[in-house]
Amino acid sequence: MHVKVRPLLGWLDGGSCDLMSDAGIIAALLVSCFSNDTMKGSYQSMGHKNGKSYQSIPGADDGQDISSDLIPAARRKRCCKRHKSFLSGIMLGVFLAFARTLYEDIRLIMMVYQSSSSKHITHEPKLHTLNTLLHLHSHNRSTVSIGPRPYFLINEMDDSNPELKSTLQKCSMNIKSFRPSNFVLGHRGAALQFPEHTDRSHDAATRMGAGIVECDINLTKDKQLICRHERCDLHLTTNVLVTPLASKCTQPFRPAIGSLPATAKCCTTDFTLSEIQNQMCGRMSSSNKNAKTPHQYISHTKSFQTDLYAHDCPHIQSHKNFMDVVNANGGSFSPEYKMLDYKFTKHYTRQMFLERVLADYNHTDPSRVFFQGFEWNDLYHVAKTPFSMNTFALDKNWLALTYTRNQLQNYFQPLVDNGVTAIAPSISMLLEVDKNSNLVPTLYAKVAKELGLDIVAWTLERSDALSKGGSWYYSTISQVLRTDSDVIKVLDVLYEDVGIMAIWTDWPSIATFYANCKGILLR
Repeated sequence: MHVKVRPLLGWLDGGSCDLMSDAGIIAALLVSCFSNDTMKGSYQSMGHKNGKSYQSIPGADDGQDISSDLIPAARRKRCCKRHKSFLSGIMLGVFLAFARTLYEDIRLIMMVYQSSSSKHITHEPKLHTLNTLLHLHSHNRSTVSIGPRPYFLINEMDDSNPELKSTLQKCSMNIKSFRPSNFVLGHRGAALQFPEHTDRSHDAATRMGAGIVECDINLTKDKQLICRHERCDLHLTTNVLVTPLASKCTQPFRPAIGSLPATAKCCTTDFTLSEIQNQMCGRMSSSNKNAKTPHQYISHTKSFQTDLYAHDCPHIQSHKNFMDVVNANGGSFSPEYKMLDYKFTKHYTRQMFLERVLADYNHTDPSRVFFQGFEWNDLYHVAKTPFSMNTFALDKNWLALTYTRNQLQNYFQPLVDNGVTAIAPSISMLLEVDKNSNLVPTLYAKVAKELGLDIVAWTLERSDALSKGGSWYYSTISQVLRTDSDVIKVLDVLYEDVGIMAIWTDWPSIATFYANCKGILLR
């Protein structure tokens, strides 16, 4: 497999800002030093003659002495030139130091202008230029902490791909600071170790370098927007069953009896936003099917996860809470339209739901918003708005893996015709194993790229150890996975051979490391 080492485009995107700043400082010093040398050459030997100070000045007749009466005027003239040279150097330095930022500001304004001038506009985002530019500058100041996991996985890699391992090892030694990347999407935040869709989960994702963070959008009983993966998952992701609100659940807790498992069903539409945020706490998603009590039901965190960040009532996020947290860290947003199992009425239609979500981004630069959804018609609607530049069609149609090339072309064509920019399937739909036991792109992936669709994959770092099979996310390739470090090989094939533009992950650190090493969509 051919491994690209930090493409030039990525290097320019990720590192040129610092180099431009250095160049500006150097330019200022060089010009000022040059002006000093010129100044020194302007004044020749000074001394005394006939009791007067004299100075030989270039341009005067040989042997002509200038008396001390004329020296101040000459000196002011030379000093004025020197100061002009020095100020020119400073101005050049400042220009070079901020050239990239100015370019990005202009590019951003032009992009927003072009998007707002596109056809079929039904929304007009009220973009505040100052806020947008301040946000862009905050991107340049972002700092990232990836923790030890990437280094652990790299050290555990076997020698089946020595070129990749060598490249990553060099990056681990040479990269001293990491930058956020839009190649990395925080799936429900950083849900591997933090309770999903809580303030701390969204915050952790951006701090680990996820340039984009997800909010699955559902409705509450009072029609407020809330971040929950499913409308009816509160019994799995919160402590609602041990609160006074438990009786309001669609299906209250029922203990396990004989061979019948314990059950419960609590939905966002059972409660108001205030009830959810003020009387419930987020927790790691899990349940105990053998539970006899509600406490037993909610006390069953998976073995590869932890309750370390869940014991003191993590705050459940409304859509606007989510936007505030991500925006504070300089990130971008990936709202997913949910409510797929909800029966809308004539008084509150799905169209009204779509418009409500779009309205929350009316003051946001469209390039920072990445709409996604399994209901492709929702994205066809978004594609007619200024937010059309980033639309991800989620796909879990496993039958598509059995389609012929012509069938796949017909399958994807409506997305292309309606302006959707990317197809977003699971990893298992993008990779397969060839006769030589190598990971290779599926026909599904090849046809999507041939039609010009970008590809976004889900979900990295969401399962148990790969040595145990890695759950259904890796179901088509599990036979060649041996250790946890194989996740890096999977990521590399997805990027280098499949050509994905981004990947969802429950723990962004390894994808952030990879993106920085390869120079992918760095900010």
